[in-house]
Amino acid sequence: MRAREEQVADLENQFGEEGTFTFVDDRDAATKHILEAEQRGYERARAECAADTRRLEWLEKLPFADIGRLPNGWEIRINNVRHWDMQPTLRKAIDAAMEGGK
Repeated sequence: MRAREEQVADLENQFGEEGTFTFVDDRDAATKHILEAEQRGYERARAECAADTRRLEWLEKLPFADIGRLPNGWEIRINNVRHWDMQPTLRKAIDAAMEGGK
């Protein structure tokens, strides 16, 4: 899979000069670009799911955890002790707790 910049440059080259390519060539280039973008989205979604799985597995192993949503963010207390600042999302709160710091 090509990087986004490579895809943009490729499309610029193919669409940049009028009359150089036929409609079929333009369509093939656009289709290729779309398929690569879809693949990037799929891979990003897989990575997000894998990260969520790691977070849940980490939470399951804790002896006691209290997850709280407060007006200014999320916090996680482990054994009634909070060791990190409030985080804007639950995912970020878990990540901060997993890292053991703020």
